[in-house]
Amino acid sequence: MTTVFIRTLIIYILLISIIKLMGKRQVGELEISELVSTLLLSELATVAITNSNIPLLYSAVPIIVILSLEIIITYIAIKSNLVKRIASNKPNVLINRGIINRSELERNRISLEELVSELRQKNISDIKDVYYAILEQNGKLSVIPKAHAKGVTVSDMNITAEEKGISHALIIDGHIKTSNLRISGRTEEWLMRQLAELNCKMSDVFFFSVNDVGEINLIKNPPK
Repeated sequence: MTTVFIRTLIIYILLISIIKLMGKRQVGELEISELVSTLLLSELATVAITNSNIPLLYSAVPIIVILSLEIIITYIAIKSNLVKRIASNKPNVLINRGIINRSELERNRISLEELVSELRQKNISDIKDVYYAILEQNGKLSVIPKAHAKGVTVSDMNITAEEKGISHALIIDGHIKTSNLRISGRTEEWLMRQLAELNCKMSDVFFFSVNDVGEINLIKNPPK
């Protein structure tokens, strides 16, 4: 039992390190080579954990080799279009300037019903409102609506908008998020001053955030 625990721990730590080096993409966003690598890593890890008769090195070495190959292929693909075409998908235009590309739908085994369903999830209620629909390399659908179907933007109304950046969550459930505090360019002393001005104790805070222009959002815990 101890041997299984130690082998599992070693493989777990090794896989975490491997996946971190491969990047943070989700499963649905993996390229072909990345998906194959992930499946192989999973199989190798399972064998190493369940079969204690196999030396741990027999799994660790292939895992490292697969990682090295993935990094090398990714690097070469950046430089070589040929390797990129072999190792990954290419974007497929399913709707081109308002015209449905039936051959691309058939080649990608996508029915018209599936396409309409995907468009609804992009808040497009009618396929005739689509100018471009592109199946991207990661399998997600990018949709560019026709001009009449686009929402009115600030620039259309000749209004100057202020860039507010993103909101940084500095306190969640009474705990300071130091990494977010650092990214926001604020200090813990600044945070304490803001709470004092708002007459609020740390234990009372459920959520506290600030955006890039200094706008604060405070949500207190409900009274007990």
